[in-house]
Amino acid sequence: MKWVRRTKEEAAATREQILDAALRVFSRRGYSAATLQDVAAEAGLTRGAVYWHFKGKVELYSALIGERCAKANEVFAEALSPRYSPLESIERLLTRSLEYLEEDPEYRAVLSITLFKTELTPELEPGFQQKIASARRLVDMVADLVRKGIAAGQIDRATDPKAAALAAVSLVHGATALHLMDPKVLESRAVVRRMVATFLRGLQR
Repeated sequence: MKWVRRTKEEAAATREQILDAALRVFSRRGYSAATLQDVAAEAGLTRGAVYWHFKGKVELYSALIGERCAKANEVFAEALSPRYSPLESIERLLTRSLEYLEEDPEYRAVLSITLFKTELTPELEPGFQQKIASARRLVDMVADLVRKGIAAGQIDRATDPKAAALAAVSLVHGATALHLMDPKVLESRAVVRRMVATFLRGLQR
């Protein structure tokens, strides 16, 4: 049993080694130009070792994006805890979405790859559709928070929930892209929080 456990641990370690190498290769070369041979060489492994863990470049790319963003998703989900009021949840979601860029270099690198170094090809279309669906769910979720905020008397009743949600999500996506292009744009947490506070003042009664 110890041998089996050790073998599983070694396989898991090799898999992480490949993902770490893929992150560096995709960051340097972009998705289209990168090859599994490049990843194997970066990891100090054979291409066969890479294929043992991943069926191809699409599967490797998808695993990298999904797994390196998993921790960030947990952080954002915490912002939506029922213990916060609707307005507090919106504030925390926007703030943590932008602050986390500085906290996790791998998350930042993955976002840079997906935004600036990945061309949409037919093989990536299913993943792109999932991304669209995820964005729509986020807009719907924020819109629901706005409705709850209106019902609680925290947000102006004249506010259009869908429009407010689109503005909130656009704020995060736009600020994220600007930060990835120029880290000085969001040079401190104080800047992030002032920006979010400015947005929220437009919603409040």
